Amino acid sequence: MEREIVALLASILIIVVLVRFKIDLGVSMFAGAAALALITGRTVGWTALEIGRSAIEKDTLLVLGRIVFIIMLGALAGRTGYLDRFVLGLRTYVSDNRIVVALIPAFGGLLPMPGGAMLTAPMVESAAKDGNASPEELVFISYWFRHVWEYIWPLYPAIVFVASMIDKEVGDIFRANWPATVAAIGGGVLLVLWKADVGRNDPSTRVGSPLDLVLGVLPFAIVIVGALVFGLELILVVLGVIVLLSLFEKVRIRDLWLSFRRGASFQIVMLVLGVAAYKYLLEAAGVIEAVPEFFFRMNMPEAVVIAAVPMIVGLITGVTLAYIGVSFPLLVPLFGEDPVNMEFMMLAFVSGFVGCLLSPVHLCLVLTREYFHANLGRVYRSLLPAAAIIMAVAVSIVVL
Repeated sequence: MEREIVALLASILIIVVLVRFKIDLGVSMFAGAAALALITGRTVGWTALEIGRSAIEKDTLLVLGRIVFIIMLGALAGRTGYLDRFVLGLRTYVSDNRIVVALIPAFGGLLPMPGGAMLTAPMVESAAKDGNASPEELVFISYWFRHVWEYIWPLYPAIVFVASMIDKEVGDIFRANWPATVAAIGGGVLLVLWKADVGRNDPSTRVGSPLDLVLGVLPFAIVIVGALVFGLELILVVLGVIVLLSLFEKVRIRDLWLSFRRGASFQIVMLVLGVAAYKYLLEAAGVIEAVPEFFFRMNMPEAVVIAAVPMIVGLITGVTLAYIGVSFPLLVPLFGEDPVNMEFMMLAFVSGFVGCLLSPVHLCLVLTREYFHANLGRVYRSLLPAAAIIMAVAVSIVVL
């Protein structure tokens, strides 16, 4: 087996083992990147120099800035009560409580944050308290509907990373991936939501107003319109919304600082730089060129490789940026150039995220199961067929 392939497998194994031992993912990515270079015969000095170069590249700094301010906006919106206002307005005007309990985590999913399902799990529990839904059904609703947007929502770092890797706009990712979001919503509704007994929406508690609905979604609507419709630089749009939100809500400097610290935390910065280093060294050490040749010699169909590699990484790590950072630099050459095969990109993205959804170490799944005291095996009885629906749609688009 070629040295480059051995180096790749060893680096992935190192990342997986370190993550399983609770080592920070960004630090693990740096370790994997260093191992990749050293095993391919590069010196320690060369490896250190290339890792340093990866951290100061324009693309790396741009992605880091986007992600820091995206997370800052999510934290600031939570501190100013925009999610709560939306839920209040929602319960006022939506009579079917099944829709309410699904929309609560779905709206919460617009805010990228690790373990974010815990933000809305108490709201789902409260909204469904008059029904007889099982703990497993409540876990599925809270967990599944929170994640239906991650294939298309440009506030999620994965969208930003993939767009930069294939030199496309976030709008291009949206247009390629939207069937997966439709399949996720449809599968969740058909398999669990429609039959779940979550009680009724008591009319006497409907005290919100249309203004609650409008203001609750407004910051995120501005970002999506600015980035998708007008094609503006995401950092500028997000910063503009942060400024407007701060002025309108008279946000204290301390809250701004704490929100910024959430985005610029050690874990986030290290993760972005670690992913960048891994991608950079894959290219610098010649691994990217070796991998497609290896798979072609194995006579494996391209579509199988594109679906299997990210799904396996997603299953093992349960982290979206991990499967993006590890697998996409390897798969991009298989997507082709001028034009990029966006169906292949979609298949890779969707299969990797489905792997994350099914991962037993996915933070949202672990926390939500614990919150509702549910049986994980019974939760998987709903997760597996719902995930199969998404994969069936993605594969059908590529094959047909």
